[in-house]
Amino acid sequence: MKIIDNVYGEEEIIEPVLVDLINSRSLQRLKGISQFGVPDEYYHKKNFSRYEHSLGVLILLRRLGADLNEQVAGLLHDVSHTAFSHVVDWFIGDPTKEDYQDKNHLDFIKKSELPFILKKYDIDYEEVSGLQNFSLLDTDAPSLCVDRIDYALRELKEDLGLEFVKKIFANLNNVSGQVVFFDEDVARLFADNYMLLQREHWSGEQAKARYHLLSEVLRIGVDKKIISMEDLMKTDSEVIGLLLQSNNQAILRRLDLLKKGFNIVESSQGIELKKKFRYIDPEVLHGDSIKPLSKLSQDYFNFIEDQKKDLGIFKKIMIIEK
Repeated sequence: MKIIDNVYGEEEIIEPVLVDLINSRSLQRLKGISQFGVPDEYYHKKNFSRYEHSLGVLILLRRLGADLNEQVAGLLHDVSHTAFSHVVDWFIGDPTKEDYQDKNHLDFIKKSELPFILKKYDIDYEEVSGLQNFSLLDTDAPSLCVDRIDYALRELKEDLGLEFVKKIFANLNNVSGQVVFFDEDVARLFADNYMLLQREHWSGEQAKARYHLLSEVLRIGVDKKIISMEDLMKTDSEVIGLLLQSNNQAILRRLDLLKKGFNIVESSQGIELKKKFRYIDPEVLHGDSIKPLSKLSQDYFNFIEDQKKDLGIFKKIMIIEK
């Protein structure tokens, strides 16, 4: 199987288990799940899919020398996402943690066709469901890991171009199962741009307002029995179709607002929207040791502290039709 990825280029997949997993129903469903949570028709930025991200994680793990089990874990790490990704955390989870999917990952895999595929190749589905078992794929924030690197590079490519991506990728290495930068300046370049995504997109007022509106749509849909929680294991477009067919005016009004756009104004009578604070403190090879960037650069340490304070101030806003 040949993959042509718009970030990493061409990758040949010859391992039968990976080919079978990529072709599985669970992986293919991710083609219909938006990475940014809100589908393109209702969002202010162009999405990529959870499927693209999952293949990107697989490719990056392969190029960093991950073993087969870690590649499998990486390929499967997002299969348990509901439709609309982390929007679900806004009505049945915690938007400051965005961990609903993580909590349900093992249970989803257990109930899917994936254990049967993995059993053919003597791979334990419980082991590859435990992302904490794989240090290249997943580490506690704010450390560097392949998951965070891929979704950031995938978005930054659209903003800064392929040469930026190549520069970052060329500076990454696997040191005893840990993703590290060779060069402090390149680590800082990536970290600064990751924070820029946090400020201008992930925690931006537009993104938070759209998450809020869509989460209200889903809450109404579930409360009115227009959709069920089981329906959320379908694709974004399938769930949107059910919501539109309902002809529920509260739902249609909010979807129309998302589609046409809106203005956001500060108001003491408004709502306070909180979202997860994401940042990285990338590890850097420094002589014979590995140190986080904040330990090598007082300036970066101060920068992160300032960002935490600044992005920890939540404004009350009102969402107004244009």
